[in-house]
Order: sequence, then structure tokens, then C-alpha cells
Amino acid sequence: MEILSTLNQNQKQAAMTIDSHVRIIAGAGSGKTRVLMARIVYLIKECGVWPNRILAITFTNKATNEMKERLFAQLDTQAQQVRISTIHALCVRILREDALEIGYPSSFTILDSDDQKAILRPIYKKMDIQVKALPFGKVLNYISGYKTENINPNQAFDMACNDEMETISQIYKQYETKRKEMKALDFDDLLLEAHKLLKRCERVRTKWQNRLDYIHVDEFQDVDPIQYDIIRLLTSKTCRLCVVGDPDQTIYTWRGASVDIIMRFDLDFPDCKTVILDQNYRSIQPILDASNALIRNNQNRIQKDLFSTIAGNQKIKMQNCIDDNDEPLFVSRQIIELRKKGVEFKDIAILYRSNFSSRSFERVLRKVGIPYTIYGGIRFYERQEIKDLLSYLKMCTLPDENDPKQMSMDLALLRIINQPRRGIGAKTIENLQQLAVDENIYEVMKNTKELSKASALKCKAFVDVIEDLRSHRQDYSLEDFFQYVLETTGYLKMLEENNEEDRIENLKELKQDIASSVNENPDLSLEEYLQDVALFTDKSQEEKLNSVTLMTVHAAKGLEFENVFIVNFNEGVFPSSRAIDEGGNKSLEEERRLCYVAMTRAKNRLCISWNSGYSYLLETYKTPSRFVAEIPERFIEEKEEKKVESKPQMSSKSKTKYRKGDLVDHKVYGKGVVISIEGNIATIAFQQNFGVKKLNALHPSLKKL
Repeated sequence: MEILSTLNQNQKQAAMTIDSHVRIIAGAGSGKTRVLMARIVYLIKECGVWPNRILAITFTNKATNEMKERLFAQLDTQAQQVRISTIHALCVRILREDALEIGYPSSFTILDSDDQKAILRPIYKKMDIQVKALPFGKVLNYISGYKTENINPNQAFDMACNDEMETISQIYKQYETKRKEMKALDFDDLLLEAHKLLKRCERVRTKWQNRLDYIHVDEFQDVDPIQYDIIRLLTSKTCRLCVVGDPDQTIYTWRGASVDIIMRFDLDFPDCKTVILDQNYRSIQPILDASNALIRNNQNRIQKDLFSTIAGNQKIKMQNCIDDNDEPLFVSRQIIELRKKGVEFKDIAILYRSNFSSRSFERVLRKVGIPYTIYGGIRFYERQEIKDLLSYLKMCTLPDENDPKQMSMDLALLRIINQPRRGIGAKTIENLQQLAVDENIYEVMKNTKELSKASALKCKAFVDVIEDLRSHRQDYSLEDFFQYVLETTGYLKMLEENNEEDRIENLKELKQDIASSVNENPDLSLEEYLQDVALFTDKSQEEKLNSVTLMTVHAAKGLEFENVFIVNFNEGVFPSSRAIDEGGNKSLEEERRLCYVAMTRAKNRLCISWNSGYSYLLETYKTPSRFVAEIPERFIEEKEEKKVESKPQMSSKSKTKYRKGDLVDHKVYGKGVVISIEGNIATIAFQQNFGVKKLNALHPSLKKL
């Protein structure tokens, strides 16, 4: 067969082993899709297996369509008879035939996200909940999580740790009641109900088992226990199961996947044969050598070392940068050099562990004119929590002489009026807007005579918060004032109570952005900072085909690029502080697998960088990821060590009058003594409970005694 002639020896073994169950351990870039195609073609053309007795399960529509196209090229019309489907589409088919067995009509409705939101709207209205205060997406994510963990609404209520979680559990209960009345199923229900049907109804289970002789499962390392159980229920004693995956690329345990499923497959199916695909058709050997060395540090894996025959001896580059301004500048310079060599922007990717890392790179790329696209994510300054806090800061700015009525503040106010939730209902907001004819909404809120007593009290509470912020604005440096806003408004507490760690990380990065801006310009005012951000976000950049791709490593799974930059490779970021805090090997092994996935996206060039600068957020120095030490020096082109500044680099255009040992008085922190001075940053030990603070020595709230 022509298709078999294109395979290497291990690939042929995987394709032609049809008399037993098979576990194919397919390394990154090892041609697993080609092997799956060859196996199905071999079964049909050489073994005479009827096409519709073959099932291939994928986990994305993209993978399904790609598989169908490839099969059609080999089998023509026979390809249409092969059962190629996502796991969800397969469950729909199972339910359509026999849903009556579990109380649903065969014509049940499948709810998409818009349908789910339509169910939530009257529930929100009935419970007087504002969507801005509790977004639909957030509630639906919780509902999905509850269903995946098989937690019913009553259990969710008992588990609630705060008022918001109680509210979500109540919404969940009403959502489920309405969904069942509609005889409808959402995305999670498709798996749960199909699993229930196959497990409870022997007739249905036997019917499906009798239809299938060969089952193939792609990306097997990503299956969760429910999905795996569905696959096992479909596999009869005479059916042969072939699973394809790579334990070293299990990076979705946070959404239910378990590396143990593929690792223990041979225990569930003792007669299975394991075939390892270790020849890589994507990357040059130096990249694979470094990746192999890293992943060998994991214990829970199946041993393999990837190798390649692709020409190229470019070792990986590792770069220690001075600070979080220097790192994106370094990467942008590298990109410009690549462009001079004829490399297209579209062949370059910047990968990071978490979304918050995109901020400094977006700023610099925009500044130097390098086109970029955020893949599968939202630009930093367009994220909800960032826009919320910028709106709070906007409410604290000085009056705009060009806008005497300060109408420009209305948009900011409407965005944050119920962030966090304050119980100011839609009707009250509508009344405020109608009353704001000759003045802005905030001024109307300060004079609430025409509102009901309850509404007036809620408006007064909001006004009190804003007035408090305005009165303390001059008492703090910009970065300290930002922290004051976070705490005074209750926004940080809201995120902490709901375990919104990703959003908290984004806000920490916004504080770092403010600190970096002040570092560049110690005289920077709040108005100037907000204007700078506005100018940055106003420079709309069209999504271009030829642009650098910025993305998280999770989003990069399954993709490849000629040139890859892995950035912000710092301890506490990659691996994440969450993984470090959890302790033990399990979380760290997942982080190492994630790093392995990032490294194996690169075809010809791989550069890993971190910054060792001073962190205003942590008040300490950053350190490189522990994974740096796991990549042997012999695989590294050069490890250029820039001299890390012993203290934060400050602008030289301003000089402070303070000296070590000076007594000072601060408007908020009271009396203190200067411990050290570096540039315009004064480290001061204050009395009482304030402790040691690093402050802008030029700020008017600080005076020498």
C-alpha cells in the first residue's frame, strides 16, 4: 500500500497491529494523524473491514474535519462511511436514538451558549441580579464545573463558601429546573446523559457494541474519566481499541484530564501492545535534545527520547534580561533581526504561561511597529478587570477643562457602579440616566432626592467610596494609590472570595505597569498615565495574516512555528506560584509537561527568556525558572548574562533631597526614618504598624523633618 510506504518502522507497526488493543505513545511532531489515517485505510483496503464498523473519536471539530479530508483523499466515497466524530457529537447520536430510556424525547434541544444565557435572563430578573455584577459566562462556567464533578444544585448550595456562591447555586437550581422543563441538554449534559444511558441500559450498550469492530481515540492523554468510561462501554470483547496520545503532553488536568488514564491503559486492557513513535518530523535535533533533557525529570511518564533527521544545528538561546521592560525590547530586537533575514512575522510566536504576561510585550511591539495577534485571548487592556480598575482610576481624575459637565466619566461610572455588587438595579440606573440632563450621572447620585430611600442609600454608598478615593489620591504614589483603590472598593476582596486567581494576576500586572511607567517618568500623574493607556488602546491594529502570534502555551497545543520565544520564564510564573504552593510532584510535573509542549512547538529556532529585575509588586528580585537548570549547557547556544541592577533603575532627570538617616513625615504613614535612597526611590521605616515602605521620594505627601 502506498500510504504504508511513507511510514517509518514504528509507524507501520502501529498502523498494522490490528489483532489486539493498541496504545500508541506519539511524541510531539511524530506524525500521529498520518498513522491513524494509514491504520484506517489499511483496515478497509487490506483487511476488508466495512467502513461503518470503524469509529474514530476526536476532541475538536478541526481535528474531525482534517481527518475526514485526509481519508477522502485515500478512500474517496468510502471515507464518508467511516464514523469520524468528536466525543460530543457521538454522544448526541447515541442519545438521539434512545433518549426516551432516560426521560428525554429524541428531538431534545441542544443548548448553545446563547440559549443558556436566554434561560438565565429571566432568572436574573427574578432575583434582581445585574449581569455586570455577575456575568453569565462566570455562572455558566461554575454550572459546567458542577456538572463535570457530578454536583447537583443542592450540593452546590451546601458547598457555598460566600454569598455569591450561594447565589450561583440558586441560579444553578433554577437553570436546571427550566432546562428539564424544556427537555433540553447543554454541552455537559450530552456526555453525562449518554454515559448514564450506556451504563444503565444494556440493550442500548449492546446495540452500539455490535456496530463497532475498531475504535480509535485521538489525543487520548486529554480524556477525562467520564469520557474514558464512555469509550470503555462502547468497546465489546471482540472490538479492538486503539488509543493515541502522549503522557508528556497531558496539560489539561485542570479541566478533568488525568495522565493516569493513558499510563494505566495496559492494566485496563492487559493484552494491549504499546508502540512508541519517537521520530519527530517538526524540529531540529538541538531543540529536541533540550526538550528531552527537561522532560526526563518527570517520573510519571513512559520513557522516550525524540529524535529528528531534519537538517539544522542551531542550539537554543537563553537570555536573562534586566527587567520587564528590557525583556520585550530584547525579543522585539530579535524579531527585527529575523525579519532582516527574510523571516515572515507569521512564522514567529511568543508563548507565555499566563495571559497577564502579554502586557509588556503588547506595549513594546506596538511601539516599535511589529504587527501582532493575540491568539485565543483578549488584549491586556481590554480585559474586564483591567477596564474596571481603569474606570475607577478615571473617577479619581481631576476635572477636564474641555468637558465642563464631566460627561466623559459617565461611561466609567456605568461600568463600575455594580463592580463589586452594590444592589443598584437596572431601574435605578435608568432613573439616574434620565435625571442626568444638565450634569453627569455622578453629580445626580450625590443629590438623590428624587430616588427611593433604598436606592438613595445604595447610591450614597457608592459616592462615599469614590469621594474617599478622591480625598486620598494625593497621599500616595501612583502604584500605592492603585493598591488603595483595589482594597477600598472591595474589588480585590471580591476576586479573592471567588478564587479568581487569573484576574488577580492581571491586576498585579497592571500595578507593575503603573510602577514601570513611574520608573520611566517619576513626575507622571494619574491623568497622564490614563491618557497614555487610552492612546495605546486607541491605536487600533487590524488582525493581519502576517503578524507575530502571542498566545498562552495551552493555546499553542497542536500548533507549530518556525521561530518560538518562550518569555517571562521566571520562578512563580513558569512554574506557576499556584503549582509551587500546592507542593509535591504532581503539579510541578504538569508544569514541566507544559514547558515541554512550549519547547516542542519550535521548528528551527527556540529562545527562552526571563527577567531578573526588581519587582515593585513583590518588593524583591525575580529569579529564573527552576526549569532553566534542567536544560544542560551543552544544548544552549549562549547564555548571555546581562548585569542585573542591584536596585531599580531610575530616571536620572530628577534628584532627591533625602539622605540615609533622615527623619521624614508622610501624610498617611506618619513619621519614619530613611533607610536607603536609590535614584528617586526612598526606603523608609515607619512607626506604628506601617513597617518598611518603598516610596517615590519626590511625592508631595513626603516631607523632611
